[in-house]
Amino acid sequence: MRLPPLNALRAFESAGRHQSFLLASKELHVSSASVSRFVKMLETDLGQVLFNRHANGVSLTEAGEQYLLAIQPALQTIATVSENTREQNSKSQLTLIAIPAIAEIWLVSRLWNFQQQHRDIQINLVIDDQLVLNDDLVQLTAGEQTIVLNYSHGNQIDTDSFAMPKDRLTLVCNQEVAQSLHCPEDIFNFPLLVDRDWQEDWVAWLQSAKLQSANLWTTSDNKLPSSPLIFERCLVFERYSMVLHATLAGSGVAIGHTTLLQSYLQTGALVAPFDITATSEKQFYALTAKNTQMPAVRSFIDWFVRGEFG
Repeated sequence: MRLPPLNALRAFESAGRHQSFLLASKELHVSSASVSRFVKMLETDLGQVLFNRHANGVSLTEAGEQYLLAIQPALQTIATVSENTREQNSKSQLTLIAIPAIAEIWLVSRLWNFQQQHRDIQINLVIDDQLVLNDDLVQLTAGEQTIVLNYSHGNQIDTDSFAMPKDRLTLVCNQEVAQSLHCPEDIFNFPLLVDRDWQEDWVAWLQSAKLQSANLWTTSDNKLPSSPLIFERCLVFERYSMVLHATLAGSGVAIGHTTLLQSYLQTGALVAPFDITATSEKQFYALTAKNTQMPAVRSFIDWFVRGEFG
């Protein structure tokens, strides 16, 4: 591939657009003589006269007009791609590794808010299902711009933990189902919607409500059996986002994490029909490498802790 000199192309494009070597020289911050020399270099390379020289200026020849129209889109593409690359390289790359519940229900609807405040930070969001079951998978290296968002005890080795607003467990349902719930026992008239990985949420809330759960769980440790097929009153889902959508659709009642579902409760899309809550030993945390002070990490943590996400 044999290309003309780029400086010659730039000089020709500017001169052709302005129909003036003088205006091109001002735009390119070079002398008129330099523009003339670059244009002559291009004409020699192409074997075509591109400008008619007059006593009072220059004008494009027919060949020059055709060549200008041909190269302008290509030069514009180069300029656009180059600018995008510069912007990309100038941004800090921040990786967020989140459990599905935080990513799907809470974070994706709020990232735009953060990005508007921090346009110099490029977010890479990764969902990690395994973090739900194994907190020990969190391994962060000092100096890397990575934040883990999980539901844990917040005491992982070699990490700093930053808590979201205090989470509480409360029964939630949609408006239609709520009209049929006059006392806590009425929940058994509806399917209980369960996240397989957060089965203990139901145990904690039922205990707070002083409801007998022995008829729902058949294992000695009061956990759901391995197969949901033997249930009559429970619908078991793989992800908390599925529980949420089923609850919004009126398919039953669920245990709501107030930290994640705050906006749904505020708008009335979900209702907490009883003033009964429970707490979990775990909370929602942002985890970083120990003593990480990198600007992008600190910006996200400050936003996260202050709760500027609405």
